[in-house]
Amino acid sequence: MSHVPADQDARPEASAASGWPDFLVIGAPKSGTTSLYHYLRQHPDIFLSPTRKEGRFFSDIWKGEVYWPEFYHFDAPSSAADYQALFAQRRDEARAGDVSPDYLAYADIAAPQALKLCGPQTRIIAILRNPVDRAWSHYLQNVRRDAEFLSFGKTLEIEAERKAANWGFQWLYTDTGRYAAKLAPWLDRFDRTLVLLQDELDRDAPDTVRRIFDFLAIDPDAPVSLQERFNTGGIPAAKLPVLAGAYDHRCGESFEALHAELVAPVTGISSASTADGVYPPPGAAPVKVPPMDPAIRARLEARFAPEIDALETRLGRSLDVWRPA
Repeated sequence: MSHVPADQDARPEASAASGWPDFLVIGAPKSGTTSLYHYLRQHPDIFLSPTRKEGRFFSDIWKGEVYWPEFYHFDAPSSAADYQALFAQRRDEARAGDVSPDYLAYADIAAPQALKLCGPQTRIIAILRNPVDRAWSHYLQNVRRDAEFLSFGKTLEIEAERKAANWGFQWLYTDTGRYAAKLAPWLDRFDRTLVLLQDELDRDAPDTVRRIFDFLAIDPDAPVSLQERFNTGGIPAAKLPVLAGAYDHRCGESFEALHAELVAPVTGISSASTADGVYPPPGAAPVKVPPMDPAIRARLEARFAPEIDALETRLGRSLDVWRPA
């Protein structure tokens, strides 16, 4: 889905000129946003912060009101000035952007704030993934980062409790896939929107990236390297006991206590070992993507079926690619 007024051009817009971005990639998490960040920043007319992929400002998560384990480093701005400093190195690039999946997860907060601070002319890009596969990939990412100690089935069982306790979206594996509701605050406020599917990026990355460049009203044929994929899923074999439920009986214990006992003595680190908490540490063990339990998959497919129907209606396009064969 794309809606762009015909009178667009490639000149810097008022929001970016005053220190705010003029386009946002809002997610979804684990749907190709890290790859898009690396692809888009190669374009000479695009500025994306080299300091941090995710600005994480408009969602308010930087205010510390959601639960994040103390050991799990999640870099975020401390003020509007701190956020705008991410764009201080911008020179004459026509577009400046921010790639932050939390903007979709916390759309009710992020969309109105982005409208107020960046303006209605801001371009909004979303890339979505089959919500069942997205939930599994997000779970595996947390296991890989030593940020999840429960089996997937157990996390689904207690997700409502986590949400009620205001856990960060990183641990709300199915709630984050409620795309129709989470896109609505953005689609209702911004006319310039582009909604893509990760399936499209996987099938034809050059065409998908070209569509984004065209949407941003910059040279669609600028050469970029698209061979590498970034932040892909999977876990080291040493993490398989987590998937098997080895610690499910300890679900009432804090993540900080479990990390201090199970992770820190083995790894010698007490917090995330990368600056942004986004990538596996250098030299990490090879990862594998184990299959989801078929019974859980069937349960999630049934749960998301009405969500997919609602999204189809909102976008006016078929999403049969996400339905079970």
